[in-house]
Amino acid sequence: MPKTYINIGQRVKKNAQNVYGWKKVDFIDDNETCVLVLGGNGTITAAASNGYAKHIEKLLERFELNNKVNIYAITYLSNASEEEKFAPFLFQKKSRELLLKRYGRKQMLPETQGEKKYILKAQSLYGSNILDETNPEITDPNYVENLFDKTLLYRISDHDKRLPLEEACKRVQNMKIIAHCHGAYVFLKLEELMQKKMQELGYFKKEASIIQKQLFCVAYAPYAPLGVSKSNMISFASASDDKVWHQNNFHKHIKLLQKLGKLKLSYFPGKQGELFVAPSVTVSQQSDQEHQFWDYFDPKYELSKEGLALLKFASNAIVNGLKATLEAKETPGTKELVCLSDDDKKNFDAATKNGKETYTQIIQSLRAQKSFDLDTRLVSRGCVR
Repeated sequence: MPKTYINIGQRVKKNAQNVYGWKKVDFIDDNETCVLVLGGNGTITAAASNGYAKHIEKLLERFELNNKVNIYAITYLSNASEEEKFAPFLFQKKSRELLLKRYGRKQMLPETQGEKKYILKAQSLYGSNILDETNPEITDPNYVENLFDKTLLYRISDHDKRLPLEEACKRVQNMKIIAHCHGAYVFLKLEELMQKKMQELGYFKKEASIIQKQLFCVAYAPYAPLGVSKSNMISFASASDDKVWHQNNFHKHIKLLQKLGKLKLSYFPGKQGELFVAPSVTVSQQSDQEHQFWDYFDPKYELSKEGLALLKFASNAIVNGLKATLEAKETPGTKELVCLSDDDKKNFDAATKNGKETYTQIIQSLRAQKSFDLDTRLVSRGCVR
């Protein structure tokens, strides 16, 4: 079975050795201020990884921050043979499904004919149980641990010894993470490893909680459970993005409201998702355009009014999060993170109001459905006449 791992690349000035402004590094120094981009699981080449980092560099250039922090992005790799190259993608899909199921996904996305073919091939190569929880590449992928060792391990430890609380907080806060699609899953798995390692190192629960909150992530089109992170994770999504399929009650109702034309740009705080969602990012509302990372940063299509506000919120969160770190300040609250102008504040207040109203509608609908289901069951059992 193929073993997975991660390569990390850094954006650098172009020269004879790095003609694309891209340099492979073995690890990220434990105390430097940086941005780490976790791309989608299709990021399997240095060129794709470099593309992610380049977009972040352009954003930071607009705020004169690009020379103050280092920018890194990852590549998903494996030692798979030519015959096995499909396997890591299949394992990643199943690992997302497993995590989403843990947090309330009601059904799985129907498998395509191509996926069914690869499932049969995987079972013939590795055994009938290769896609269940006995496969560690599905429950605890090696590439996540590999990434943790290269990026976060020495921000909370020093040769298997815990750090002073203040030092650990500072080191963790100095790394800002930007995730796209599968990258949000990777972020939550990094968080799990960080929690486990802090316990092994002897941090008290309260200390571990404080340190974990220093880890900051801005997630675009997150293909991962929302509202469950113990870190400081804020997400941005389009209801027209059909590439991301959560299929829980919240997701179903958001999609329904979007199709009915009743969804407005909304903010769902805290355990509701810490999520900003727009009915669409683009005017055309085509799913591919709604999902692609580069369309969030360098749009090639006309943006909707609410899509423009959503993308501005997300960019502001990255910029304000970095500024706070560079100025040795605590990461601000959500409103302060996503707002840079008076118009941003007005849009935030409207999104907060819309989120409250939408969430109330969802809860009322679920209660009505439960009541209907109960009445139906009672009638079927002869309890109600």
